[in-house]
Amino acid sequence: MKYCADTWFILGLFHEEAKNIAILNDVKEGKDYLIIPMVVYAEATKKLLQRGVSHDIIDLFWQGVEQSDKIQLVELNKQIAQEAARISLSYHVPMVDSFVATTAKITDCDILLASDSDYDILKKKKYLKVQSW
Repeated sequence: MKYCADTWFILGLFHEEAKNIAILNDVKEGKDYLIIPMVVYAEATKKLLQRGVSHDIIDLFWQGVEQSDKIQLVELNKQIAQEAARISLSYHVPMVDSFVATTAKITDCDILLASDSDYDILKKKKYLKVQSW
């Protein structure tokens, strides 16, 4: 299974949510693959800092992500930006969520791990599959 992580999923790892950790363990064991859009990296880092998580702990987490061959941080590029703009305009989805959805689509992810209701329209239009708990 190839997943794309929204900020919700990353924050759940820091809250030790069992389902989030189980998916991450499956990724580490080579059963699954995880895509993290760079915008999620930025948003999750900001929210973790706002919640009082130390820079050192956050940096250690991201270092582990970058060292994994089963987790990929995907940088914003022209193709993602153009599609995200189209999605945002067409479906009235906020830009950050459009970047995440577009990254999931362009990288051929099976499921976007997100709980944000802004993705509901994209799910309804069968642009992507979304899973939360």
